[in-house]
Amino acid sequence: MSRFAQRWLVLLVLLGGLLAACGGSDDDPTATAGAGSAPTNTVALDGTASQPGTTTTQPAGQPTQPSGDAATATTGQPPAAEATATQPMQAVELTPEELQQYKPNELGWIPLLQYHHFVWDVTDPYQRAPDDFHADLQWLYDHNFYVVNIHDYIDDTMEVPAGKHPVMLSFDDGAQSQFRFIPLENGQLALDAESAIGVLEQFFRDHPDFGRGGHFSILPDRTFAWPEHPEQFEYATQKLEWLLNNGYEIGNHTLDHANLAEITPDEVMYQLAEANIMIHQQAPDAVIRIHTLPYGGYPNGGDDTVFKGFDYNGGYYEYEGVLLVGANPAVSVLSTEYDPYAIPRIQAFDEELDKWFSFLVENPDVIYTSDGNPNTVTVPETLHWALVDTLDETKIGGRTLVRY
Repeated sequence: MSRFAQRWLVLLVLLGGLLAACGGSDDDPTATAGAGSAPTNTVALDGTASQPGTTTTQPAGQPTQPSGDAATATTGQPPAAEATATQPMQAVELTPEELQQYKPNELGWIPLLQYHHFVWDVTDPYQRAPDDFHADLQWLYDHNFYVVNIHDYIDDTMEVPAGKHPVMLSFDDGAQSQFRFIPLENGQLALDAESAIGVLEQFFRDHPDFGRGGHFSILPDRTFAWPEHPEQFEYATQKLEWLLNNGYEIGNHTLDHANLAEITPDEVMYQLAEANIMIHQQAPDAVIRIHTLPYGGYPNGGDDTVFKGFDYNGGYYEYEGVLLVGANPAVSVLSTEYDPYAIPRIQAFDEELDKWFSFLVENPDVIYTSDGNPNTVTVPETLHWALVDTLDETKIGGRTLVRY
């Protein structure tokens, strides 16, 4: 067998996808966050961590400006430390020396990680311990990745510094362990530092050169409250508005986690449209552009037509991207293989993460690496075999194609 054929065989093994169920059932008792954890820490929504056993507060009403040294509520904007990391692109072409230093490849693959529940006592692949989530972020940071949002990916407007690799983070189902408030005796609220948002905000604050973002595909009838914490539902509007004001995205995941492959076309439209309607009741300014498939199931055995636009009770609904359940990195939007209605993800449990993190380390020339310039598209002359003949130059638009 030739070396080329052997590498294809390896990739086929690696790409053995997972089309398992997304998120589990609503009454899944193993999805309770915090079980077996140490005393709960809290963190301000500006990313300021408190010590174990102490609290960092947020008023229950509208966010207010922090004052003095007190660790109080979010201002409604990303902390100042992130400001310089949100506009890294410069319209300056790289020198030949910089091209060899950064080795940009804007035709490469982009990992999109998929998370569900965050617990200490992990019992199934849809759970991740907070410390392990932090370790995932640390691995990405240490290997020169930079967090971007899915909207910027599908728009081909990712702002990534030269030499860094974009990575996207997605969170399915809107579980309470992703974004949890702790009511205090004084009537204020603290953000649980062991929730996904708590871990993210602290990491972004500690690493302002890591980018910012995350896509939350929620079930709006239990927004950040399920499976066992209905009391968290009263904070739905406050949480969604905070996410939108601080660089995160909200997406459609159906109304109640329906498997679109098992229901009628009318029921599909009901599930999609009513989810949008309920999300807008909680967060009127939400722009819902992406749908995440529950259980990975398309309507009618694979038909993506409904996502491209349909009428429902006098309204019109459409989505610009659809996220799969698995099972490999996403391709560049410049690729001939790019399909916005079938965007793959990597499920965030040890076996899958270890496999793909190792693959990316061993195949650096397959990873998307930015040239840091919004006016150019830079692609090496010699490509990883998986990228050969996949550049669609019609997608470059008015930008300059740079080959080196």
